[in-house]
Amino acid sequence: MWERLRADLEAQVAAFPGVAGVSVRDLMKGTNVRIHADELFPTASTIKIHVLAQMLRRAEAGEIDLGKTCVVEKSVHVPGSGVLTYLDDAAQLTMRDIANLMILISDNTATNLCIDWATIDGTNAMLRSLDLVKTVLRRKMQDHEAVRRGDENLSTPEEVVQFLDLLYRGEGLGRSVGNATLGVLKKYKRGFLNQGLPEDVPIANKTGGMARVRNDAGVVYLPRRPYAVCVMTKYLLCDHSDAEAFIADVSRQVYATMSTLDVTNSWGQGLPPNLLK
Repeated sequence: MWERLRADLEAQVAAFPGVAGVSVRDLMKGTNVRIHADELFPTASTIKIHVLAQMLRRAEAGEIDLGKTCVVEKSVHVPGSGVLTYLDDAAQLTMRDIANLMILISDNTATNLCIDWATIDGTNAMLRSLDLVKTVLRRKMQDHEAVRRGDENLSTPEEVVQFLDLLYRGEGLGRSVGNATLGVLKKYKRGFLNQGLPEDVPIANKTGGMARVRNDAGVVYLPRRPYAVCVMTKYLLCDHSDAEAFIADVSRQVYATMSTLDVTNSWGQGLPPNLLK
């Protein structure tokens, strides 16, 4: 099954109009499929997964209080995705709800506040402590001067999947931080991976999109074979909607394999629900 999946994904990536990388990991068995998975890609908003985890790590350590109410003044507003920058009056929200906005609607103003609380140096130190040496947070959202300099937030499909695996297992950052991070990512939102899944299959994920870049990464919660998947793209030679459809197609292909493994034995025989363990 895994060799078939690998061949199918390699064909999809080869036909993609742009550059794409894919990493898939069976979180029960540890089996992997990697295609261009060690290549660096701009993270776009998928870096918000790492910012959230660092913020929650600091909260657990007592360094910040997620229940603290903050006034979001217009002076901190930045354009792009989200809602805070388009409100007429200053919003009063807890740090926890600002973090929710960062993930659920990818709010850029909320993200920049969360980066202030997580800190760039602290987030990168966390990543280094987990041996994620290719993942780096370099700039806030909508920092056009940093973009011109090439100071981009970067990662690889493999390192994103490694991070999701650590969160799922509660390793590195601890069980409570891992569960809390995935709990926020699991809240309902629109995504590209989601479009390749049945509506009743839970997923904890975060998309990312910039000009000629589309990404999505998450944990898919099958009962017996949960898995982590990350699809990253760059140098798009197609419309962004086609790149989003590509990610959905990859998700659909991976789910077809994993959902089959979820309900079969080691010989490929389908099992009735009462025999599934």
